[in-house]
Amino acid sequence: MNIIGIDLDKCVGCNSCVRVCPAPGTNVAKYDQNGNMVIDIDNDRCIKCGACIKACTHNARFYRDDTERFINDMKSGKEVIIITAPAVKIAFDGNWRHVLQWFRNNGVKEIYDVSLGADICTWAHIKYLNENKGKKIISQPCAAIVNYIVRHKPELINSLSPVHSPMLCLAIYIRKYLGRSCKIAALSPCIAKKEEFEETGNIDYNVTFKHLKDYFEKNNIDIPKVKVYSEFEFDGTPGFVGSIYPKPGGLKENLLLHAPDIHVLNSEGVEKVYREIDTYVEEDRQNIPTVFDILNCEFGCNDGPAIGQDYKQFKMDAIMRDVKKYTESVRNDTVQIDETGKKTEDSQFVEFDEKLKLNDFLRGYTSKYVELQLVSEKEIQDGFVILNKTTNIEKNFDCHACGYKSCREMAAAIAMGINIPDNCHQYIMSKIKKESVQIERVNKTVIDIMEELQNVFEVLSKSVNDTTKESENIRMLGQKNVEDMTVVNEYMKELGNLVGDIYSNIDGIKKDVRNYKKVTDDVEQISQNINLLSFNASIEAARAGELGKGFSVIANNIRELSENSRKSVQNATSNNKNINESIVYINKVIDNFIERIKNLMEVVENTIKDVRNTSENGMRINDSMTNVTELSGKINNLIERTRSVLQNNNYK
Repeated sequence: MNIIGIDLDKCVGCNSCVRVCPAPGTNVAKYDQNGNMVIDIDNDRCIKCGACIKACTHNARFYRDDTERFINDMKSGKEVIIITAPAVKIAFDGNWRHVLQWFRNNGVKEIYDVSLGADICTWAHIKYLNENKGKKIISQPCAAIVNYIVRHKPELINSLSPVHSPMLCLAIYIRKYLGRSCKIAALSPCIAKKEEFEETGNIDYNVTFKHLKDYFEKNNIDIPKVKVYSEFEFDGTPGFVGSIYPKPGGLKENLLLHAPDIHVLNSEGVEKVYREIDTYVEEDRQNIPTVFDILNCEFGCNDGPAIGQDYKQFKMDAIMRDVKKYTESVRNDTVQIDETGKKTEDSQFVEFDEKLKLNDFLRGYTSKYVELQLVSEKEIQDGFVILNKTTNIEKNFDCHACGYKSCREMAAAIAMGINIPDNCHQYIMSKIKKESVQIERVNKTVIDIMEELQNVFEVLSKSVNDTTKESENIRMLGQKNVEDMTVVNEYMKELGNLVGDIYSNIDGIKKDVRNYKKVTDDVEQISQNINLLSFNASIEAARAGELGKGFSVIANNIRELSENSRKSVQNATSNNKNINESIVYINKVIDNFIERIKNLMEVVENTIKDVRNTSENGMRINDSMTNVTELSGKINNLIERTRSVLQNNNYK
């Protein structure tokens, strides 16, 4: 599990971590699954200095230590020794004794001051330099510095001081010289110490001051405040001047106190110390100090990333001055004076010379160098091309927004694949400018289209209004046609009724004609009978002679009457035939008329239905046109609102 962690959900890609990180290639810009730019960590290159955690205002970076595991083990009854860095006085100013007493009250039997380990560390440095004349070393109490060299400057591993850090010097002293075999927990202000402890195996827990404070707060543990008496005292031999190790140049002061002739140069702070380490390799050897005393943090361990306190330099210096005065007064009591009255080495170092072995406090280092991809000049120039940097001004813009010191470094990062073009401010501004021009063109086109649409909708609206009026006219005319056709239908019904009456009367005439025919038939029969009688009478008159003449006249008259009746009957029969033929023709005409009236009535009814449908369609057209008019108005309003938004946002 990585010591430095990242919450990608909180990362906003602000590059603060890139800007402060001294380890090349550690921070990798990329896009997350949502397309947001985030800065991830390459753990193989990370030196755990904690600078990114301090710089991250979004709380996206965090660190892991052993605080929770240690407290759980302590509460379960496991035997644990605590050693605490002198920076505890800064972390818990005024009540640090109460914090340590709380541990003692909760089962920790032995608690040691790392100041003693610092004194051993100083002794070991002087002894090592005395035994290795001409040797020039880089101090290593700072674990972040060690991590930087073994990961990024392996050529300087042989220059690293082989002397263990004060914490490890004390842990070795406790285990080898005091004979303690239980686990050791170190209270520290340093994140990188966890890796140092895991590699050397002498300390089991890195308990940072910040997480310890968080634990107290989370569990409502009330630690007495400042200026309250505490009975706490450290176990074992007290430390002396080693208590000022946490301040800038702490090792330097300790070395010069015991060996004033040593050339010691100190440097602190992420912003410059790593730059000086980089130049150390190529520096003329005669300019290099015997001891290069360097710390990652600007104000030393008192300002460590896990200190859990935000004191300013003046406050920290005041606390350290009080500590120094106290330790110097204690040390003066141990200083020996020779026969000439000159001060000799203090009794503490005399005791170290007698009891301690230098080799017990020395260590070796293993390179963890992961070669950073080397890029050629062509690849860097290709990186510039990707960043759209073509001129010398653009290539040397050096705004540092990407987190790098120069555009060239950014181009190299692009070539190595550990950064992305969108992380370049100038690239984004150029991209925005181009997109702005494109947007302006698009917006102009959109506005032109909207104006054209507006004209179209105005024409459409007018057409819709005209159509609405016409549909209303259609509806009204249709309604009138319905009414007129209804009247026609009524007339046709009446005409049909009249035809029915005619048809009935024709039937009566036909009956009368049949009766008339019967009468003519009877008359003709009578005429025939009269004619027969007249013939018989003529015969009888002929027989009667003179006497029959008068009867013969009568018989002739009767015959003429019969003949006239017959002719009349023949004429009546002929007329009757003509009448029957006319009646048949009239019947045919009436039948045809009735058929035509029937067809006409069907046509009228269908016409009425069609007119009604036309009227209904006209109403629907009217409703649809009304909806279209409303929609046209809404679209027109939307176009106006869009135009207003574009104009208000200067998209003109």
